[in-house]
Amino acid sequence: MNEYDSALIAGLLEGAGLRISKNIEEADFLFYNTCSVREKAEETAIAKISQSRPLKQKNKKLKVIVLGCMAKNKGEQLFEKLPFIDHVIGTDHYRQIPEIVLGAKANERVFTDFDEKENYDGTYAQIQNPFSTSITIQRGCNKRCSYCIVPYVRGNEKNKDPLDILAEVQMSVEKGISEITLLGQTVNAYKKDGETFASLLEKISEINGVKRIRFVSPHPRHYDDELISVLQSNSKICHHVHLPLQSGSDTILKKMRRQYTAEHFLSLIEALRSKDPFYAVTTDIISGFVGETDSDFEKTLEVVKQAQFDNAFMFIYSPRIGTESYLEKEILSQEQKLLRHQQLVEIQNQITSNRSQNMLGRVEEILVERPSSKDPREWMGKTDNFKKVIFKPTSTVSPGDYLTCKINEIRGWTLRGEVLS
Repeated sequence: MNEYDSALIAGLLEGAGLRISKNIEEADFLFYNTCSVREKAEETAIAKISQSRPLKQKNKKLKVIVLGCMAKNKGEQLFEKLPFIDHVIGTDHYRQIPEIVLGAKANERVFTDFDEKENYDGTYAQIQNPFSTSITIQRGCNKRCSYCIVPYVRGNEKNKDPLDILAEVQMSVEKGISEITLLGQTVNAYKKDGETFASLLEKISEINGVKRIRFVSPHPRHYDDELISVLQSNSKICHHVHLPLQSGSDTILKKMRRQYTAEHFLSLIEALRSKDPFYAVTTDIISGFVGETDSDFEKTLEVVKQAQFDNAFMFIYSPRIGTESYLEKEILSQEQKLLRHQQLVEIQNQITSNRSQNMLGRVEEILVERPSSKDPREWMGKTDNFKKVIFKPTSTVSPGDYLTCKINEIRGWTLRGEVLS
């Protein structure tokens, strides 16, 4: 989402007559788009922004602007940590950036209040990739999960006008894009002007030139029969979903305010894979959440074994200032959390390996992305179910090409394929 917002901001600045500098020392403006989802992300951002201090000392006209979630979360505090910066701009004020940095508001510093009406309708991101692009269809979140700071820095859920979404898809296709990824905090909760997420997917698939549709990140609560039917029947919607589990314990899920049970979560995976056992499901899992008992953790391990995730992002719980769970007393030491995390990683790594091995011998359509980082004579592409495949071209290939490959070798988790056509 931040990458999309950066591209959106680039488009706004280009429209105001600015252009991207290839050399940071020649820049008149430095924009840092930040994340707050974890405290570590903010620490990393502050360290990165600090590196621009010498540039500012060398060029007194240089403007340094902090954008995004950390801008909203920290606000004026950032001027204490980073006294050389010029503006702090939250996620609902990107449309004003040209005026803020170039015009009448050039001497004002902080713009971090929420604007419940701003959804950037009529404003499109720059295309950053010659064959694949992301499009934000929803901003903010209404869920208020007890550990998550996103609603406090992104605001309430706002769904973009469906006609505007379709216009951005059409514009992208006209520039050669064939793969579209729809973005939203709870993207499958999308509903606007009579359109549901399922009906929006159908309309996007009808646009000539769209070959693959992906989306991130859905919420288990917002799958219904209509959506599952569309996902299974529409050949342009990829057979991969990143579906956050977070915990396999109903007790912990309730404490997290996740609004589903482990049984419901597993039933969704069963439904998605009912017609395609290779339907890829990736996830997020938190180890050692505040109040998590041995029994709760064992239930998480059991769900992981039943779900057979293709891959997982696994995190050790750390309290996040500003969230509800931060106020609770922890019962686990850092060492206990680490041991649980290591156990979870070991189990999931084996499952990931097994899911990769199951791909051996399959014939897959590959969307070509780039030369291999290890051997430029080989290339990398992705399958419909989001698995990377390394292959050696039999003729000239370019990013964005579609090839048919037979998966004939697995090295670790890496699939290797033979080009058939």
